Amino acid sequence: MLDSELKTYPWNPTVKKKARRVFMLRWLFVILAAAAIFFLTYQKLTTNVWGLTAFLCQLLAVIELAFGLQFVEAGWSRKISSRMPLDEHYEYALYMYHIQSVRDLATNNRMLLLIASLEIQLGKYDHATQTITQISVGKCTPVQLKQLYYMQILLAAEVGDTDTKNQFLTRYTGIPDTNGEYPSEAELTTWIEADEMDRLISALKNFTPTRKEHILRTCLITIVLAYSTFFYGAWYGINRSAGYAIRYYFAEISVIFVSVTLSCLLIWGMICLYKKQKSLLNRKAARRIIAVSYAALTLFLLSLIGYSFLIVSFGVEGTETVTGQDQHYIYLSVQPDYGIATQYRTDNLIYMQKTGLFLPNTDTLTESSVPDSDLNDSETQDSSTTDSTENSPAQESQKASPLQDEMRAVYQYIQQQNPLPDMNFTYTANAKGENYAILSETTEEKDGTTVNVNYCLYDNGSKIDENNNTFEELVLEKVYPDGGYETELVDFYLVNPETLEVIDEQKSSW
Repeated sequence: MLDSELKTYPWNPTVKKKARRVFMLRWLFVILAAAAIFFLTYQKLTTNVWGLTAFLCQLLAVIELAFGLQFVEAGWSRKISSRMPLDEHYEYALYMYHIQSVRDLATNNRMLLLIASLEIQLGKYDHATQTITQISVGKCTPVQLKQLYYMQILLAAEVGDTDTKNQFLTRYTGIPDTNGEYPSEAELTTWIEADEMDRLISALKNFTPTRKEHILRTCLITIVLAYSTFFYGAWYGINRSAGYAIRYYFAEISVIFVSVTLSCLLIWGMICLYKKQKSLLNRKAARRIIAVSYAALTLFLLSLIGYSFLIVSFGVEGTETVTGQDQHYIYLSVQPDYGIATQYRTDNLIYMQKTGLFLPNTDTLTESSVPDSDLNDSETQDSSTTDSTENSPAQESQKASPLQDEMRAVYQYIQQQNPLPDMNFTYTANAKGENYAILSETTEEKDGTTVNVNYCLYDNGSKIDENNNTFEELVLEKVYPDGGYETELVDFYLVNPETLEVIDEQKSSW
């Protein structure tokens, strides 16, 4: 049927409703994918949480999910249409072809072949002839060509056009039938001479069977691949230099899910590929080579999955404890199995931000936000985790806030006057319980190698000037956390405890 005739076609309302519902679902996936890409791009431009690797993996995960769900939608569409009566199936296919204005040639050929086949089965031979003329023969696969030539033979036999029938019969027999699904030349000639159109149409139904749709399996594979891409992108691409880290609970659960599902999917996929290749080979030696090759490839890919699992597992060794909560954030203390604790804040389940500057507001703290176990913890650990036998972690943090405010004032002063590279304020403490602030964590070239460098601010006690004004003296030092080089004095600052005014002493020695 020509496109001009489709505009005035009297559609079955029930079939039209089903087709429009499927078509709207398809566009819903496209719109949601576009919205997700817009959101990810906006987040990348306005925040510094994710690096380029994470951003690209997030985009790839969205694309995987969108295409996978479209495959699921297409399978579901084919499944429900195959259960319809023949006339409804024909109108459904015709309407889907009509409303899908943008089609590639491969999709166009596939849809037109289905429509032509249904038109022949319904006895609409004139419509089938018009449909076949719209097929791009140069873009057809050998299987599609054999089906196309068979339908042209059938149409030529129906109108008694012997020359056209013999022409397409020659083309039909020239394409090998590898699966033994198509009638032979002798059978076709016998049926045509006996004018057995019913047998010709019945054969058309047999070698164009309805494919079995695995909707649930396709959906699960799509979710696994998209989530795996998102998780590994987040783990390797989060901006750690800005103080961000993946939440421990999220990482632990995700790495187990991703590793197990990817391993199962990999093994199942390799077995399916091997069976398919095995059916095409007759020699035992060739089958053994294929089996060994697939086994080696499977072991290699499984080792990569296992390696990634170990990397993530070692990266989240420790405990993540809630120390406080206010209207906007949950405050966490992350204690690794080896090393000192670090303070974070978060407002989501995926990532957290290292901080000593952002403290919970005690006016909005609830009783449940301070764990009972923390109230009895008398061990001196890192950061704002101090001896709390009498006070909650939030109260201890408030006690240290004057020094934090003074160090923050210096941090802001340096940002305005002479910024350091990769500046990010972190208020913490060493193993002795001495508070200090990290203003910058960066790298630099030294003696031909790249070394890690921290700019740290330490308290040097109170100073009184000639007017009896009291100031807190803070010392900025350049520290090499990996060792190998001596700590360097950078500058000294005086801070008024009441006004938080900062005075640069402009000296770099004691």
